[in-house]
Amino acid sequence: MFGIGTSEILIILLIALLVLGPKEIPKMARTLGRGLREIERAKDELKQSIEFEADDTHEKDSKDNTQSEFQAKKDEPKPSEKLDEEMNNLPSNRV
Repeated sequence: MFGIGTSEILIILLIALLVLGPKEIPKMARTLGRGLREIERAKDELKQSIEFEADDTHEKDSKDNTQSEFQAKKDEPKPSEKLDEEMNNLPSNRV
């Protein structure tokens, strides 16, 4: 954890106990826990927001692709129109 070993953590805790006293350490731990919880909530909220925006963008792109495919099919001639056009382009056997 951050390059700090067990012995260093114990020394830091011992110094904190001497400086703050036994009554203040639980209060500091609670405050630190609340702060970390708030940071975790903010991180989760940001993550959800980013995922929502990514999904929204993906859905928007999908809709655009679907609409362009629909427009392409709409502009394409119907099979009966294709057949009529091909029949008109056939060479005639009339002499």
